[in-house]
Amino acid sequence: MFTSEILEKIRQDDISFQKPQDFGLKPSELVRDEINNAWSLLNTHWQIFKQKRSSFSEIDKGISETRKYWIVPLLNLLGYQVALSNAELVNGKSYAISHRASNKDGFPIHIVGSEQSMDKKAESGPRLSPHSLVQEYINSTEYIYGFVTNGNYFRVLRDATRLSRLSYLEFNLEQMMEEGHYAEFAIFYRLLHASRINDKKEDGKDATLEYYHNEALASGSRIRERLSDAVKGSILSLANGLLAQQENTELRSAFETETLSAKDYYLHILRSVYRILFLLVIEERNLIYKENLTDDKKKLKDIYYKYYSIQRLTFLVNKAIYIDPKKTDLWQSLMTTFRLFEDRYYGKELGIDALSSGIFNRNAIASIESTALNNKDVLNVFKSLVTFENENRHTIRVNYADLDVEEFGSVYEGLLEFEPVVENAEFRFKQGDARSSSGSHYTPEELVKPLIIHSLDHVIADKLKEADPEKAMLSITVCDVACGSGHILLSAARRIGFELARIRSNEDQPTPSVLRIAIRDVIKNCIYGVDLNPLAVELCKVALWLEAHDPGEPLNFLDHHIKNGNAILGLAHYEELQNGIASEAFKALPDDEKTIASAFKKRNDEERKSQMSELFDLNTVNEDFVDVQKSINQFNQMPESTSEQIEKKANAYHDLTNGKKWFRLKQLANLQVAQFFIPKTTENKEKLTTHSKYKTYLNSGTQILDRGASMAIAEHKKFFHWFLEFPEVFQQGGFDCILGNPPFLGGQKLTGNYGTNFLEYLKHTYRPVGAVDLVTYFFRRIFDVIKTNGFQSLISTNTIAQGSAREGGLDVICSSNGVINHAIRSMKWPGQAAVEVSLITIHKGEWKKQFILDNKSVDRITSYLDDSEVMGKPRPLLSNKGKSFQGSIVLGKGFVLTTEEAEKLIEKDPRNKDVLFPYLNGDDLNNDPEQKPSRWVINFFDWDEEKARSYPDCYEIVEKLVKSERQRWKKDNDGNEIIGTYALRKPLPQKWWIYGEKRPALYNAISELDQVMVITRVSKYFVTTFIESSNVFMDKIVVLTFEEKGIFAILQSTIYDCWVWKNTSTIGSNGINFAPNDCFENFAFPKDIENLADLGNAYLLSRKELMLKTQLGLTKIYNLFHSSGISEEINENDKQVKLLRNHLIKIDINTSFEEVIDGIKRLRLLHKLIDEAVIKEYGWTDINLQNDFYDVEYLPEIDRIRYTIHPKARKEILKRLLMLNHQRYKEEVSENSKNIKPNHKKVDNQKKKYNFPKLF
Repeated sequence: MFTSEILEKIRQDDISFQKPQDFGLKPSELVRDEINNAWSLLNTHWQIFKQKRSSFSEIDKGISETRKYWIVPLLNLLGYQVALSNAELVNGKSYAISHRASNKDGFPIHIVGSEQSMDKKAESGPRLSPHSLVQEYINSTEYIYGFVTNGNYFRVLRDATRLSRLSYLEFNLEQMMEEGHYAEFAIFYRLLHASRINDKKEDGKDATLEYYHNEALASGSRIRERLSDAVKGSILSLANGLLAQQENTELRSAFETETLSAKDYYLHILRSVYRILFLLVIEERNLIYKENLTDDKKKLKDIYYKYYSIQRLTFLVNKAIYIDPKKTDLWQSLMTTFRLFEDRYYGKELGIDALSSGIFNRNAIASIESTALNNKDVLNVFKSLVTFENENRHTIRVNYADLDVEEFGSVYEGLLEFEPVVENAEFRFKQGDARSSSGSHYTPEELVKPLIIHSLDHVIADKLKEADPEKAMLSITVCDVACGSGHILLSAARRIGFELARIRSNEDQPTPSVLRIAIRDVIKNCIYGVDLNPLAVELCKVALWLEAHDPGEPLNFLDHHIKNGNAILGLAHYEELQNGIASEAFKALPDDEKTIASAFKKRNDEERKSQMSELFDLNTVNEDFVDVQKSINQFNQMPESTSEQIEKKANAYHDLTNGKKWFRLKQLANLQVAQFFIPKTTENKEKLTTHSKYKTYLNSGTQILDRGASMAIAEHKKFFHWFLEFPEVFQQGGFDCILGNPPFLGGQKLTGNYGTNFLEYLKHTYRPVGAVDLVTYFFRRIFDVIKTNGFQSLISTNTIAQGSAREGGLDVICSSNGVINHAIRSMKWPGQAAVEVSLITIHKGEWKKQFILDNKSVDRITSYLDDSEVMGKPRPLLSNKGKSFQGSIVLGKGFVLTTEEAEKLIEKDPRNKDVLFPYLNGDDLNNDPEQKPSRWVINFFDWDEEKARSYPDCYEIVEKLVKSERQRWKKDNDGNEIIGTYALRKPLPQKWWIYGEKRPALYNAISELDQVMVITRVSKYFVTTFIESSNVFMDKIVVLTFEEKGIFAILQSTIYDCWVWKNTSTIGSNGINFAPNDCFENFAFPKDIENLADLGNAYLLSRKELMLKTQLGLTKIYNLFHSSGISEEINENDKQVKLLRNHLIKIDINTSFEEVIDGIKRLRLLHKLIDEAVIKEYGWTDINLQNDFYDVEYLPEIDRIRYTIHPKARKEILKRLLMLNHQRYKEEVSENSKNIKPNHKKVDNQKKKYNFPKLF
């Protein structure tokens, strides 16, 4: 609620609302004097109260005395007019809040006796504990804050419905008064004075107290932003300090002999830092020892905090002048502290129960535990971790009691960017690709909450109906398949834990202590996670341990629930073992020998075909799997309340997962997947496994001893077989709920980071999906591993509902008993990640509850993330085939020239005109008012090298600038060149003087045309125009082989625009990604277009004139076109209006603002007339288009207003266009079947040449 930084600012009077007038004082009066007076009076009241308290009996809780002699006077001194209150009925429940502040609109203040616990419900009396009573009351009313106190402790509670977790601020009044902590009282006074609360409850959000809360949130963000740098700095200090320390010869020798790798060393260093952070948190939260200690235990606690605590070392940071920097005693002290929590024999002497497992396992930091480190470096490590500069350049100490999983999330993001390197006894980071290759991002809380509400909350509601709700709660299984720092899992654990605590306590608002134990049990029983990055797995465990820590208890054993692996690379279910070896695994890829791959594919095909009628003998496999399930069930019953029990559990799990039966099942599963990754080469022939051999392995029931290559590949690629990793979950059919933010990664990044074989495996396993964003495969895998009536609630790029990603992802899921029950189509990612995302919840099975789309109730949600009728997908039409083309992929910057360079080459030798052409790109189309090519390009067509060399000027340029890039060597995982193996596919290195993709079909198709229609593939708006055909078109351009203005009118109409946005994909907030196969080849044009030609021509000319007059490109013209600030009245505050006025001032043209506005309005009118004319040609004049400005929900959240047709008209038009598409498709299929004639002539496509269009 309030961070230590904010409280410190309040104490130092270094924050707003701390001036005398803010407290209702005169400017000449001092707040400090008021606090002094209050403190003096309060000491008197405390002495009186103490005297009264000494006479309380066990029966008499001292309620009236606590109120009369202590708390009411205290609150009066703070400006509250405290009055007794009657019980209030809210939503049918009674809330007996004892007092109200009559001068603050009845602000709730609940005062109980000093002998009464605020966290326990009285045996008789109110239905809730005092804390829970106030919490539930403010959750149910307009009050944001409330006070609860028993005189010894004073708590400030905040409406928990507005927070991601329960929070409160507590002052120890007894300690404050008995030990004379005036400074703490000053904070109490400055923070909770009556002036901090607004006079009206409905104005609570404007209260000073709420301002401080919001400042605390911002302060937390600042800490998060710098904690990653702090951890990085501490790692560098620690790692290099140890390597440089003279005594650490064994450590340096381990690197020289390669017995210690940089990654292992980094892991040990990182674990040391995690240990420090963990202990700081539990020390500052007072969770080292249990509550209610005996006098002997209190003495041991004092000894620990004075001589062994991490806090002690952090305090020395500011006393470095008194520390000998060359000695190593502080490091030895730190190692001693670590041992207290590693080993029960060390810890018991101080009454400490060892944490034992995980980061506190004895071998967790093996490479550095026997080292030395000088005090200077130790203090530098701690300085990085515990201090930072605020915005005023004041040094602030980080209060680790405030640390939440969000802070660990920031550590996660930062550390993923780096890879460790140790060279010449120096540790450093190099920029790695772990984060980019995983596509990972830390997930903000505001995205997590709706995921839980629309999935896990439904699961919880159903479990509450069972006969034993407590047992039912602990039976819920929740997973995050890319768990990162564990933030989403923790939110889920808190949600289930809250419900479990309510059941156990029989209170609607359970107390923090009850809640903490419940969350620990939930983490132990319900929470699962997977991540490809081992550092993320470590971090996730640390976050879960922190949340679940209970004094006296060891760290939960989590190795069986939080695992390192590739969630989409492996088998989902045990039954898939019967699938055998897929022939697709032997498809020839760039690193394969084609003859070897072909032979193995043929052999595998034959084996599968010949054995189709033969069944797999699963008896031995069944027995093995049943035994594994029994073993895991027995394992899960093992207790883990002591360090000895944790150790036994860890050993048992090791034995289980290394046992013969488990290992054999894993080998069988690995064999299926590994064949996709083993290179098909002569060297590897004996390592490959075909279907027949696999079947022999499966049926034999014996260990598989000769398939080491497959096992090595599985280890390296981190295959993850769900049924085997979490067998207890799959006994129940799968997970109840999978939440998450799966990685986003698409296009060439996918194969670049993971390899072509990885993509081929995905395309086979998740067919019919092709090469799409990584997140699509995650959606499919997750749907595989949730049980019937389970949920997946995920964050995705908004392309998940578009194009081939939709067809291979959501469409397949919805056709397989999946129902989308909640979705947010598009929203901007909070924070720094520049992406537009969708939130999607899917239920497996029939859904009879509400559908929520963009926070509105609808009748259904389709795979397009809209609520239209489900009518199937559009089909490609033969009438549109061969009329759309992508431009040339040049693949080499050396081909591209400036206009000046091209002119000089032509001037030098006019023959160069034969191979030099204007080169049109998307920027030319969208941003140049004249839409002229800004560059030129060298083009050697499909010539052989000898012919290309006959143009020496141009040939030498390409040879110099392109050849070396095309013929670069491939690199291994460590960045070393693999000499002899090209990085690029054949024939790109061999024919380096020819474009990567020449597009002969395009240039043949347009060779007889004077002009063509062109579209920028990625653009904010879908806009088309005409360009002369005598250009080379860049690959970012789509070319349509039309010259008719009637076709132009149709394609520029809102009718086609709606079809495009519906059926193609987007590129985040950058706009549309026009893909002809998704939205052109399937578009049903009206039969007659002649009547549209004049309108199309008028529109084209009007737009061209406007562009030239204003010197604005297409994008900026359409920014004005869609600006609602330009309507009947001009809104001078509109962004586009301001930009236009500034533009007209800057450029020297004879065009007025009014002329431009008239031009925009004319363009809109023509657009409206085109829309109406197109609708007429379709015969759909019953549709009322109502062209106007509308909020278009599928566009990016920050830019949704468009001049377009009414949403109802859009929905009806899309429905009819789809019906027309189906009708035309059916007609074409029927017609085609009649006209099919046998064709025995073999066409040699390799010898087909193409004609380049006329040029000069």
